[in-house]
Amino acid sequence: MTTRPRLDSLIFEVTQRYNHACLHCYNVWQAEPSLLAARSPQGQLDTARTLAVLGMALDEIGCRHVTITGGEPLLRRDLSAILDFLRERNVRISLISNGRLLTDSTAASLIQRGVGAFELPLLSHEREIHDRLSASAGAWDAALSAMASIRKHHGRVVASFVATRLNIDHLYQAVRLAFAFGFGVQAFIFNRFNTGGRGRLHLRELLPSVEQVRTALAVAEAAPAGFCIPIACSIPIQPCLIDTRAYPHIGFGYCGIGTERAYYTLDPLGNLRPCNHSSTILGNLLESAFSDLVEGERLHCYAAALPASCTGCEQRLVCQGGCKAAAEACYGSADVTEPFLRAALAASNYAHPIRRGAAGLDACQSAPTATNGATESCNNPLTRC
Repeated sequence: MTTRPRLDSLIFEVTQRYNHACLHCYNVWQAEPSLLAARSPQGQLDTARTLAVLGMALDEIGCRHVTITGGEPLLRRDLSAILDFLRERNVRISLISNGRLLTDSTAASLIQRGVGAFELPLLSHEREIHDRLSASAGAWDAALSAMASIRKHHGRVVASFVATRLNIDHLYQAVRLAFAFGFGVQAFIFNRFNTGGRGRLHLRELLPSVEQVRTALAVAEAAPAGFCIPIACSIPIQPCLIDTRAYPHIGFGYCGIGTERAYYTLDPLGNLRPCNHSSTILGNLLESAFSDLVEGERLHCYAAALPASCTGCEQRLVCQGGCKAAAEACYGSADVTEPFLRAALAASNYAHPIRRGAAGLDACQSAPTATNGATESCNNPLTRC
């Protein structure tokens, strides 16, 4: 007898369309054109079928929180109908946006329609760096303006800082900006750059070192006391690289695949994926029950995959080697070492407790296979709106 799955949260990618071209973007639709046809079907369902699929998923899993994302979700014309549908079901709603289209009136309307939390990027205290990473002039000003509008209408803002080589030294000033200048930020996400999508093309340029991340975590550890903003890391940081116990005021999460904390992701065509970093399609909810897809062999095999460099490590079942989706996006398999750990293993000043000698980053230039896996950490302030 099939057990009914229970989930804390569901991610719904309402559109594949974008109005920015962020260098660090992990979205599966931002991969090289040669990979898109095999791995990421294009298009979206009409409003009626979208609501039907969403309703079937919510009925089966009993989920009371949905994160709306994309693409840029505000580019979807029937977004208001989707939000009204969720609100009528008493589902808590979070929305991830780059802020470009979040005008004052739009913010007011979204909050009225039930959006309880907004995740917006804050990549630097410097306009030039934020806009460079966003590959869009005016992105920094738009994000700050959106935060101000949300605050004006009593909404909740979660700022997201993606730590790359270009901006990781700006973390303190970014947190200070979020707090000191009154943009109403109530939580802060610190994510190390996680490779996938367009980010594959910028791996060497953007991937921070272990030492850079360790230094940034020390800054983040002091921030809650100095600015009264809780900080969480939503991308896994391997405990064999950095002892996260040294940062008790930061929330750390690891892959929740196969548990109630998993971030299963529904795309605009009704396809279900293990998480929003993964291109693996478990199946389509128009054709199969949610429970059949999350208990299938494909997901089970992926969840069991571990890189050889982690064999025998006592932490392997906790961190699972980091992000399997990043490993698969770059190297074609979920059971190989992902880029952040691979770079550390290749560094002359680091010795993995189990195994050294992993390949360098050059292999990321090879095309991954069409079958991919997933990961997502589960410490997300958006689920606590």
